[in-house]
Parts: sequence; structure tokens; C-alpha cells
Amino acid sequence: MPLNRTYIVKKKIVISSLIISVTILISLYIKPTKHGETLPLPSTSSVEKDSNDDFKTSNIDKNKHFNYERVNKKEKTKKFSTEEEKYITYQVENLKSSLGSLIKNVKVQSELWDFKQEVINNFNVNGNAIFNRIISLSFPMYEQSILKLMNSMDIYNKWLFENLSLLNNLNGIESQKLLWQERYKIFKEDAELIWDPNTTALNTKKSLVVKTISLLDKSTDIEFEDRLFIIKNSIENLELSTQESNTQSKTIIEQVFFNLESVQKEMQLLTPQERAEKIANARREIGFTEDQVALAAEQDAEKSARWDIGMKYMKEREQLLRDVPKANLQQILKMLRTKYFGDSADTYDKEEKRGFYRFERQRIYGVNS
Repeated sequence: MPLNRTYIVKKKIVISSLIISVTILISLYIKPTKHGETLPLPSTSSVEKDSNDDFKTSNIDKNKHFNYERVNKKEKTKKFSTEEEKYITYQVENLKSSLGSLIKNVKVQSELWDFKQEVINNFNVNGNAIFNRIISLSFPMYEQSILKLMNSMDIYNKWLFENLSLLNNLNGIESQKLLWQERYKIFKEDAELIWDPNTTALNTKKSLVVKTISLLDKSTDIEFEDRLFIIKNSIENLELSTQESNTQSKTIIEQVFFNLESVQKEMQLLTPQERAEKIANARREIGFTEDQVALAAEQDAEKSARWDIGMKYMKEREQLLRDVPKANLQQILKMLRTKYFGDSADTYDKEEKRGFYRFERQRIYGVNS
């Protein structure tokens, strides 16, 4: 997967259209704090946990004496497959050209954590070793500091994931306080280099929803219903100020939830009937009425039928592209479009001339299928 500066900075909005929707919702309807209130930062990195607090604290002591040199020495002798070596070489060149001297910036280093997750997702058990090799070859001068920072980011994001429900239930000031306490605890003074200490409580609430979506997008170790509860809770706790926004939030919750990669992977494993029942139950949980759930199910069935037709069309189209001489191809393709799409054939023809093939898009159950 090509990696550049834009990828690293923007990875947190990989489902960007949904996050934009959430951000618009927040901007239009959230009740702002008085005078754009910001949180006074703690004067110490220690965390004073009130007896009534129920958030989980991270355990960083066990990593205090983590020997990166020993681990790296072992991984530098590790043998990689030809495919893995090609990937490593490509990403080393890419990182060097896209980041260069920017890598000395702690914030830029921290953004590599998202790239690390992509590598691990792509290569599973070898992912961590491959990422470490890429860093070692790309930035030998900063290798140790980057890997130590990645370990701290692992601890922080694990804590964040475990506390998502609590943080989303708190108001902006309270959630901001807990976030900064944990950041200082794990990153010490580097926390202010990674995150903006002047962020308002309102923006903290926005970013927390975005981070919640980002973490749940890839998570595979959380139940379907629990994932929905967290998404629903996150958006509903934005303290929406109008009845209209409450209706809009249901639609956004639905769109965000069904667009999660983790949800779609689960949907793909179900039979059509199981999938329809799962989607209907999710919509009920979001708050849609039975009439709305029934109407949406009818629309899903129509979309699914179109997808089934479209996939058959694409399969036959590919076969024709391989077998039919160019001189006759366009006429035969026109006949094929008419066969599958009838009166709508001209629409598909215009789309294809612009290079758009609607059935090459991702099929997203509950959204476009």
C-alpha cells in the first residue's frame, strides 16, 4: 500500500465522509461550553484518581525496562518472504521521500502508529517485525525513539479503547481532563508535542467521536451489539440541542455503524436472511420505528437485487472483453447492458464512458445493498 505524508496525517479519517457528517452534526447542534472553555492543564504528570472514578488506568510499569535493542537485534536476523522484502523496500523508499527530515518531529513519529496498524493488518504475525524493519532501514538515527514511542502509543490506544464508553458519556471538560491525565502519565512532556494543549472542550468531544469511529472500524474482538452501543452512545452524547438534530443523528449513527469495516466483515459471513435480521435489529436499537425499519428493509431488498444483477453483468462483461474482437465489442456491450438494465442501459453506458463502474464499488450491507 503506497504511503505518503498525506496518508499518515489523514489515516485517522479513512472513513472520511462519515466523519465529516459527524463533524457537521456536532458543529450545527452541540451545545458549546461557556466562553469556549479550555481545560487548565495539570501541572504534574502524575494522575490523581478520585475514588468515584471508574475509568481503567494503563499499566506502563511493565514496559519501563523494555529492551528495544535486544528485540531489534533478533528481528534484524529474521528472514522475510520475497513478497515481504519487496514491501519493505518499497515502504522504506516511500517513507524516506515523503517524511525526510520531518521525522525528527515527535508528532510526525506518533502518526506512524496508524501505519503500523496497517502493516500488522496486512501481514498478521509478521506485521510487527516488518514494521520495525521498515523503521530501522528508513530512519536508523531515530529508530529507538520511534519504537519506544510506538510502544507508548500501543498502551495509550489500548487504554483509550477500554474507556471509550466512559469518555463519550462525560462532558467535554471531564473527558478532556481524563485524556490529558493519561497522556501525561504515558508520554510525559512529549504529550504536548503530540496533542495541542489548547484544544477546547468542544473540539475534544469532536475528536473523541472521530477516534471512537477509527478504533471501532478495525476492531474484531468486540461483539456486534457492543460496537453499535458504543457508536450510538458516542453520537447521542453530543448533547444535541434540537429535535431535528435527533432525527439526523439516527441516520448518521446508521451510516457510521454500517460503514465500519469490522461490521461489514461480519455481514459478509451471514446468509441473506441472517443479514436482513441483523440489520433490522440494529436499526431498531438505533431508534427507528417499525414502519421505518420495514421500509428500509424493502429498500435493502431492491438494492440487493440490483447488486445481484450488476454482478452478473460485470462477470459477463469481463468475459466479452477477453473474447470479443474490438471491432464488434461496443455493439455487443450495448446489447449486454440492455439485457440486464433495460431502459436504464443508457445511464450505465454514460457512466462507463466516464470511467465509473458502479458495481466495482464496495458493496456495503445496510447502506448501498
